[in-house]
Amino acid sequence: MLTAFVAWSALAADAPVPKCPYVPFDRQALLQRLSANAEAVAPSAATSGRRRAVRTDGPLPVSNFIDTFINSKLQKTGVMPTVIAGDEEFLRRVTLDLTGEIPDRATVEAFVADPSSKKREQKIDQLITSDAFTDRWTMWFGDLVQNVLASTIPLYYPGRNAYYSSIRDSIRNHKPYDQMVRELIANTGDSVSGAPANYAVRQFNGGPPEDLFDNLATFSFDKFLGVPLLCVSCHSGAGHLESVNTYLRGRSRQEFWQTAAFFSRTRLRFTVYPDPLSPKEQLNTCFLTESDTGRYDLNTTDGAKSPRVPAAGQPDYAMPKFVLSGEEPQAGESYRVAFARILTSNRQFARATVNDLWKEMFGLGIVEPAHGFDLAKLDSQPTHPELLETLSSQFISSGYDLRSVLRAIAMSSTYQLSSRYTPGAWNETWVPLYARHYPRRMMAEMLFDAVVKSTGVSVSIDVRGMQPVARSMQLPDTSEPNGKTPIGRFLNSFGRGNRDDAPRTSESSIMQTLGIMNDPLVTTRVRRDSANSTVGRIVAATSDPGAIVDELYLTTLNRRPTAAERQTAIDELSAGPIGERAEDLQYALLNTLEFLFN
Repeated sequence: MLTAFVAWSALAADAPVPKCPYVPFDRQALLQRLSANAEAVAPSAATSGRRRAVRTDGPLPVSNFIDTFINSKLQKTGVMPTVIAGDEEFLRRVTLDLTGEIPDRATVEAFVADPSSKKREQKIDQLITSDAFTDRWTMWFGDLVQNVLASTIPLYYPGRNAYYSSIRDSIRNHKPYDQMVRELIANTGDSVSGAPANYAVRQFNGGPPEDLFDNLATFSFDKFLGVPLLCVSCHSGAGHLESVNTYLRGRSRQEFWQTAAFFSRTRLRFTVYPDPLSPKEQLNTCFLTESDTGRYDLNTTDGAKSPRVPAAGQPDYAMPKFVLSGEEPQAGESYRVAFARILTSNRQFARATVNDLWKEMFGLGIVEPAHGFDLAKLDSQPTHPELLETLSSQFISSGYDLRSVLRAIAMSSTYQLSSRYTPGAWNETWVPLYARHYPRRMMAEMLFDAVVKSTGVSVSIDVRGMQPVARSMQLPDTSEPNGKTPIGRFLNSFGRGNRDDAPRTSESSIMQTLGIMNDPLVTTRVRRDSANSTVGRIVAATSDPGAIVDELYLTTLNRRPTAAERQTAIDELSAGPIGERAEDLQYALLNTLEFLFN
C-alpha cells in the first residue's frame, strides 16, 4: 500500500483578505412565502371542503405545554386559531414529517375508521419507532453535518458511506443526541471504518493547520449551537457586527482563536489505497489523531484568513478557552474531548437543537434564521422565548432524546391545526403566531418517493459502494445518483442541493412544474401497462368509476374526494375509455399543489 502524507499548503502571503461571509437574512420574505403557500394550498374562508377539518371554536385546545405558550400569545394578540386538522390531513402530514413517506390507502382507511381517542398518539409512537423514521432523520443529520462527496475535500465514497452508516446506526439505536455530537467532535480513528475522521475531513481545505482549526470551531458553533461565529474568525465584532448580532459584536478575534485552539492538537494523516470497485484508481483514507502537544500559532499571514496578529502585549499563540463560557480543558483532558464536553453541556446546544427540530416540523423556527442566534437577545429574538426554554429543558431532562422533542411537537394541538384558516380572512402578520399550519413543498426525496409509492411502480437506485436502495430517502448523500441520471436530475430540480455550496431549498421553479408534468419518471408510472402500477391494478379489479376515483384519491392525495370532486371525476371517467381516463386522473392529482405540498 502506498502512503502519502498530505502537507499543509500555504496560500500567497499577499492574498486578499477574505470578504465577510455574512449574508443578511430576509425574515419577512420567509414569512411572506409561508403565508402565500398556505393561501395557495389551503385558502382561508370556507369552513368546509377538502380534508374535513374538525370544528372547534375558541382558544387552541391544550394538549401539552407547547399549546400553553402558543395559546397565551394568541390570546394576547387577539388572534383566533384555526380548527384542528381532520384525520386525513393530520395523518399525511405527520407521516411525511416523521418518516418522509406518504401513508398508503389501507393505512388511511384504517386510521379514519378507528374510533379510539388515542389513535393520533398511537400513530405518532408507531412512526417514531419505524425504520422509515431512521431514514428520514439520518437524511436530516446528514444535511446538517454536510456528509457528501465534494470536489474540495478528500472524502471518497467509502468514507461517505461509513459516515452515513454511523449516523444511521446512532439514530436507529436511539443514541442520545449529545453523545452523537461528542463522538463526532472528539473521537479518533480512520475515515473508512467509521465516522470519527469524516467530521474533521469535511473541514479540511489544504491550507495551514490554523485554517482547519478555525473551520472546525466555526462549523461546530454553526451546526450545533446555531451561533454564526464565522464572522469573528477574520475580525473582531466591534465596529462591524452591531447591526448583525448584538452578542457577537462584543466578541474579539482573540476569543475566537482561543476557541479554535481546542482543535490545535488535531492531526489528519492521509493514506492512499486502491479503489475497491476500480483497483486501478486510488482513494484516500484519513487517520484522525490527537497529539499530546501543539498550540494555535499566531503571526501567520498565509491561508484563507486575514493575518493572525496578536493584540499588543498578548503572546503569539492562543490556548483553549470557550468563548461562550470561558471554560478551559480540565487537567489531563484531551482538547477536543474538552470542546465536545463543554459544547454539548452548554444550554445553547439544547436551544439550537430543539429550534432546528421545530423548524423541520413547522417550516419556521422559533428563532430565525435558525443558525443565527443572538445570545444577547434570547428574551426578544425568539417568537416564543418561554417555549424555547421549556423545550430546551425538556430535551435536556429526556437525556437529549430527539424522539421526545419530535413526539411532543407532533402531539401538540399547535402542530395538529388545519392548514385551512377558518375563523375569517387570513392576515400575513399572524404567521409567527402559529394560528394555522403552513403547507411546505415536499423536499426533493420525499416528493420522488411519494410519486413512486402512489403510482405503485417501484424503483431501484444504485449507490456507489452500497446495495441499491428502494427509496431516495435512503440515499447516503445528495450526490447519489448523480445529476446526469434521470432520478438525479429530478431530485436536483426539486432543490435537494449539494450539501456543500448549494443549500437545500423548497423554492419553486418552472423546471419543477415541467418536471412533474413531463418527466417520464412521472408520466410512465401512471400508465396502466407499467408493471404493478396503481392504475393498472385498480382497473383490472373494477370498472366502477366511483371505486376507481375513491382509490386514486386515497392512494395519491391520501384522502377521500369531496362530493363535488368525486362527481366531476366520475363524469370524466365515464366519458371515454376508463383505463385511459384513470391514467389521466392520477396524472392530474400528481400535478396538484395538494400533492406537492405537505
